[in-house]
Amino acid sequence: MVLSLLLALAALPAAPQAPEDPGPHLAGWRDVVFQDAIFGQGTIRGRIYYPATAAGQGAPPDPAAGPYPLAGFQHGWLGRPSSYDALCLHLASWGFVVASTGTETGLFPDTYQYARDTRSLLHWTEQQGAAALSWLSGMVEQGGDWPVVGHSMGGGTLSLLIGIEPRVRTIVGLQAAATDAYGNANVAAFTGRAYWIAGSVDWVVPSATVHAWFDRARAAERNVFWEIQGMGHVGCTDTPGSGDPLPGAEQHRLHRRLVAGLLRADVRGEEDLWRELIGQGFAAEPSRQQSRCALPPLWAVPDPAGAALDTGLAALPNQPALLAWSLVPDQVPTAYGLLGLSPPDLSVYFQARLAGEGTALVPLPLAASWSGHTLYVQGLGLHPGGGGALSRTAAVPVP
Repeated sequence: MVLSLLLALAALPAAPQAPEDPGPHLAGWRDVVFQDAIFGQGTIRGRIYYPATAAGQGAPPDPAAGPYPLAGFQHGWLGRPSSYDALCLHLASWGFVVASTGTETGLFPDTYQYARDTRSLLHWTEQQGAAALSWLSGMVEQGGDWPVVGHSMGGGTLSLLIGIEPRVRTIVGLQAAATDAYGNANVAAFTGRAYWIAGSVDWVVPSATVHAWFDRARAAERNVFWEIQGMGHVGCTDTPGSGDPLPGAEQHRLHRRLVAGLLRADVRGEEDLWRELIGQGFAAEPSRQQSRCALPPLWAVPDPAGAALDTGLAALPNQPALLAWSLVPDQVPTAYGLLGLSPPDLSVYFQARLAGEGTALVPLPLAASWSGHTLYVQGLGLHPGGGGALSRTAAVPVP
């Protein structure tokens, strides 16, 4: 059984090398049923995955490193939370409490009701995290924004959820199905972060349908599309497709990498993980991707040989971008945001108009004179018609 195998693997000590590898926490899960006292949605069912002191169903929660960020998950048509145990337990192993909605599992689902149920489950889970006598006490961060992941129908329902829940600021659509004009308008107006993963041989939700979501999300501050070559429709489930050109295990691995990496990068601020999602660490994967990021993510990570930094950013396609370094940090307000490099001391090492994929992958050779210092790296992505945005400033100690 897939779940049993995953739990056995999760119980082993691991030294994670990539976002698809098991995280530092053991992961448990519990099914929940409650009457919604916040929005009056009636009976809500779901499955909660969480960092635990042991692996498995009903395992004691581990609040020692908590509270943890809360994330939502929405299953696809005819699916249920148990269809995605492996992916959600993986997220829990990386320090997330995942609330997976267990309603609208029948032949004729109401996606508007589904979105409202997810909203109720997220609020209830956060409320339980603040209740002294709850089994989730101390486990859930309070008052922050929420990322929500959805597959197929659940991916399309993200477009309805963001219309009713302003705290959902990161959405990850896995082979996201089409919805309606209301959902389209919500995504077009969404200013958060939107990520879309498609399969090149998905006949249920074709890649073009997923790409249409990417095209609509032009107001999002970060908007990225991946098409995994040879992948079908169910690569994120516990039974990934066996008849697709890309083996099912590889399909699931890539979902673990992208979903866990995106949540860690966006919610936990581990932005160097973008190297593994769209940069040098992803270059060998069977994928094509496009970025449309008005707020560019930046990565600066020593390359495997240790002779250079793998740096890069994801910005807007066909627009100018630059990368610069300095040994002297600063905090200078500019029209593009806060410049983290000392203006007299910075050196621009990349400046070009980005190609259609909207990314720049640039090695920065390490000079011997930098040894023992901290190197500061920052990027800038310009916008059409004027304006632009500075990235964060990465600080890299040089041995």
